[in-house]
Amino acid sequence: MSKKRNLRYNQLTDKQILNPHTFIADFCRHEIDIEAFRTQIHDLIRSACSTTQHGKSEEYFYNYRCLLKLLEAGHIFFCKGTKFSLHCASSNASPCAKDLTRYCNVLISTHFKNLSQEEIKNTHCFFKDFFSFLSLNEWRLMLSRIVEYAYRQMTIDEVIEDGSVMVLVKEYLEKLIEVIYLIDITQNVLLYVSNDTTVD
Repeated sequence: MSKKRNLRYNQLTDKQILNPHTFIADFCRHEIDIEAFRTQIHDLIRSACSTTQHGKSEEYFYNYRCLLKLLEAGHIFFCKGTKFSLHCASSNASPCAKDLTRYCNVLISTHFKNLSQEEIKNTHCFFKDFFSFLSLNEWRLMLSRIVEYAYRQMTIDEVIEDGSVMVLVKEYLEKLIEVIYLIDITQNVLLYVSNDTTVD
């Protein structure tokens, strides 16, 4: 592996860089569920934007490291132009496909509330938007600022020129979490469903 590549992705292992699904599967299925992680990241951002620490401050740095890994995995998919999708079966689909559609619809309404229908059907649309808003290194800097100011009395809004940026950052990070879990679900379903599945 080239030195340049190692410098670009310094949170993931070489194996995870070659196949980000190895990290995503372990993280999404064994590390933490989507809603708990969403809450912890929300607490981290709230803490950075206020003089009060929210949630468990001892977990801020761990959650920051997790976000960095999600960021790198997402960037790998973005650079490869990889697309993942959850979408509905046609009306004449098999019973298995219809059951899967119902399952996916429940997941979408329960856990993927911030993603647009287009982003749910094509995750690459999200990554294009995400990395147009900030580059990989700009996201890294933003995340390091968030975790730094989560521990400080001074708020991050006091050092960012446009305080409204944090509203967008929070929305993007929530979507990043949702997309990573969505990608894992698409891969998980593919392991168990036959070729007439409606997830690709």
